[in-house]
Amino acid sequence: MLFEILAHIGVPVAAVICLIILKAATREKPIGWENCNEIALEMAILAIGATGGIFANPNLIKHIGQDAGVDGILVVLMDLMVAAIVVYRGRFRTDQNKATAWRGIVDLFWGMLSVALTAGVIYKTY
Repeated sequence: MLFEILAHIGVPVAAVICLIILKAATREKPIGWENCNEIALEMAILAIGATGGIFANPNLIKHIGQDAGVDGILVVLMDLMVAAIVVYRGRFRTDQNKATAWRGIVDLFWGMLSVALTAGVIYKTY
C-alpha cells in the first residue's frame, strides 16, 4: 500500500512542489499568502490527474471490483467540486478583500482535501 500511495500521490505532489519553486524563482515577489489559492488549485488539478492513474492500476481494480469505473468518476467529480470551490474563492480577491494568513490557510486546506480524497481511495482499497 505504501508503494501505491508513493507512486500515485507522492511523485505528483513532489512534481507540484517543484513547479511551485520554479514559479517562485521567476517572480519578482516571493511566495506569500496571496499565492495559496493558486497552489491549492494546482493541488486539486494534481488530484484529478492522479485519480486516472489510480483507476488504471490493475491491482486496485482487482480490490475495488467491477465498480471501479463508477468509483473513479465519483472521485474525479468530488475533486472537481473542490477545485471549483478554490476557483470561486480566488475569483473575489480584490484589494479590499486582501489575502491574509487565514484565507491562505483555508485555500491550502481545500487543496490538501482534494489530494487526501484521492489518497483515501488507495488507502480504502487496500
